Amino acid sequence: MGRENGNRRTRFLKGRALAAALMTTAAATGLAVVTAQQAMAQEQRRDFSIPAGPLGPALARFGQQAMLQVTYSPSVASGKNTAGVSGSMSPEEAISRLLAGSGLAYSFPNAATVAISAATATVGPEGDSTLLQTITLRGTGLLGPTDGYIASGAYTATKTETPLIEVPQVVNVITRDQIEAQGSQSVTQATRYAPGVVPGFGDSDSRNDVLQSRGFFMRQNLNGSRLPYGAYSSAFLKIEPYGLERIDVLKGPSSVMYGQNLPGGLIDLTTKRPTPDPHREIAVETGNHGRLQGMFDFSGPLGGDERFQYRLTGLSRDADGRIDFGYERRDFIAPAFTWQPNETTSLTVFGHYQRDETISDYVALPAAGTLLPNPNGELPVTLYPGEPGHDGYEREQSSIGYDFRHEFANGWRLRQNLQVNSVDVDTKATPTAFLDPTQRYATRVATRGLAAADTVTIDTNIQGEFTTGGVTHNLLLGFDYLRLKDSYRFASNLYPGQFDLFDPVYGVTPPELIDRIDYRMKRSQVGVYVQDQMRWNDWIVTASLRGDRVRADSSEAMQGAQFSYRDTALTGRIGAVYLMENGFAPFFSYSTSFDPVDGVTPQGGPLKPMEGEQIEAGVKYESADGSRMLSLSTYQITQQNITAPNPDPVQGGFLQTGEARVRGFELEGKAELTPQLSLIASYAYTDSKVTKTNGGTEYLAGNELIMVPDHQAALWLDYGFQAGPLQGLNLAGGVRYMGKSFGDAQNTVEVGGQTLLDAAVSYDFGSRNPRYEGLTLRVTGNNLLDKEYVGYCQSLQQCFYGQGRTLAATLKYQW
Repeated sequence: MGRENGNRRTRFLKGRALAAALMTTAAATGLAVVTAQQAMAQEQRRDFSIPAGPLGPALARFGQQAMLQVTYSPSVASGKNTAGVSGSMSPEEAISRLLAGSGLAYSFPNAATVAISAATATVGPEGDSTLLQTITLRGTGLLGPTDGYIASGAYTATKTETPLIEVPQVVNVITRDQIEAQGSQSVTQATRYAPGVVPGFGDSDSRNDVLQSRGFFMRQNLNGSRLPYGAYSSAFLKIEPYGLERIDVLKGPSSVMYGQNLPGGLIDLTTKRPTPDPHREIAVETGNHGRLQGMFDFSGPLGGDERFQYRLTGLSRDADGRIDFGYERRDFIAPAFTWQPNETTSLTVFGHYQRDETISDYVALPAAGTLLPNPNGELPVTLYPGEPGHDGYEREQSSIGYDFRHEFANGWRLRQNLQVNSVDVDTKATPTAFLDPTQRYATRVATRGLAAADTVTIDTNIQGEFTTGGVTHNLLLGFDYLRLKDSYRFASNLYPGQFDLFDPVYGVTPPELIDRIDYRMKRSQVGVYVQDQMRWNDWIVTASLRGDRVRADSSEAMQGAQFSYRDTALTGRIGAVYLMENGFAPFFSYSTSFDPVDGVTPQGGPLKPMEGEQIEAGVKYESADGSRMLSLSTYQITQQNITAPNPDPVQGGFLQTGEARVRGFELEGKAELTPQLSLIASYAYTDSKVTKTNGGTEYLAGNELIMVPDHQAALWLDYGFQAGPLQGLNLAGGVRYMGKSFGDAQNTVEVGGQTLLDAAVSYDFGSRNPRYEGLTLRVTGNNLLDKEYVGYCQSLQQCFYGQGRTLAATLKYQW
């Protein structure tokens, strides 16, 4: 508690200094950015090179070359083609030529947006006339920044600019606006309203974002690049949500696009990129548990030249924790730079550096006193059973990469993405190991883990459209490479004596630690993939195939063990979507995944990769104006070749006959019901089952998988006053429900369900007084009633309380 009370004034002064520095930086850059904005407004003619072909991809290229946001409903452009456009002309002339003969019209609702309109022929009293039905899609295109909660497209699923309604697989998108509106302070919090996504180890861990979907863990990509993942789950990057533009949650097997992966899917995190329009933002935030945070985000052209664009995002945070002695510190900086010498070529270089220090609220306590009764009473949620003089978690992480794009004269497009991700973790902890018969005293263990990992990824693909007969093809050919290095060293020893959980005494000298684990691993993957998105009338068939060659070498020095792995894998996806005129789109798909496994069989041979397959069917809906989107899907996933240690200690090795099956259905709806009222609703039913077991674990057959709730539901409503005395005020609230689950494979430790409430209030000061334009205040609260619940149990010795109430007030100024 000494740190909690002793450093508050120091943190307050640091926060004020940070806020002052941010204001000074903003003022110094303001004049240059305004000048750049005026220069951009005078630009009229551009060079266009858009080949003939399907209208949808042509509109996407027009938006890139015109530096405009193109808004339209995918169903409006479905089945339509364009003769293309080439040469130097104004954006208005280019879009007019592009839409010639399509029966569509256009309008410019503002200087940065062109809206496509569907023309409806009517007959008036004076004869034939034409009325235009304006399309005002709330999202701002298929990729990148999006206004509101609804994104119309995602690159993640197909590595092409495909509208979500045309993807034969479910993708849940969390936009920048949703992250801010719900006050999400981590990726885990940002995905709370996505159906079927649950925290793999509970929701109170401020160290890592470990998520599950459809019964299985999910891996994470950053800008399409695989983040490190180790056998001991210790070296993870934790991405700061303030630096993100969007979060794409791809459900189900995704190996055909990204190689080795788990069948639950993956999460792709897209960082903020440079913008052609100036963007300047500073903010300060405070909250409960002594939270103090300063942020800034600047972007725009350099010197008024659109060929050179920059973005710089930063954050500094200092906070206490819910538990005694808890704290969290973070420093984050993310620069990015784009060079676009012409309309067909661009190079964006981006990166980030982040440093974290914490004693997390995620602490292990016995089930007796948390989940189960204890004769001595209930263990408080603030109890810290560790040793504050010894414990702590430190992480240093970074990434750097580039995204290169070029469009050839024949319309084919080349893209290459290279990224290097690195992380080092030093964690010291004092978990409880045993509880005495009185259930009052615990035996503690002093531990230290040193983890390091890095990945290097490079992905090169070429994409083009052509027509054979009546079928239009969007062909993607690609090659990627992944190299992963991971290491983990672990030491531990028992503390002398016992620890009184109900009258804790701290200051015990930690014992000398004994080395337990010394693990090293190197893995490489080379993949070649091909995808064809075939369009015939209102049918879209997506067929994908991929071949991988994987090589891995690992060692465990303490046991003198070495493992080598060489294998190839073939994965694929086949799916179909039918676009109906009323906005509905039934779909069906089959996809597979593989994930290499370290170790050897009892006979000394290599283990097979774990293999997953999914069958999914459902229907999607998108309204003509893009203000309503719905997806309903049902699926079955099977994971094969699950391993377990050989129960025969003489023979050793791993058995590999386990299998798990998950069935369920999911519903997600996002809608702007009126100009003032928005909605997010989701529901997931998940039925998991162990269908085959390894030798010695037959008793697990028929059990549920760990941390897979049967039911999950969420509802979020957002209402903004646009007129009257409350103009500028925005009220939002949500409710989340998660059903029961089991914390152990034996299904003996049941974690009960819980219902939690969230809320948010914001006010735009400039809505009624132009003098304060750009100034907003937002107050958010999660688990508003501060409900106490157990979020996860690993065993009867280790249970973890769920996240308590978090309150945050953010004052932001944009200009």
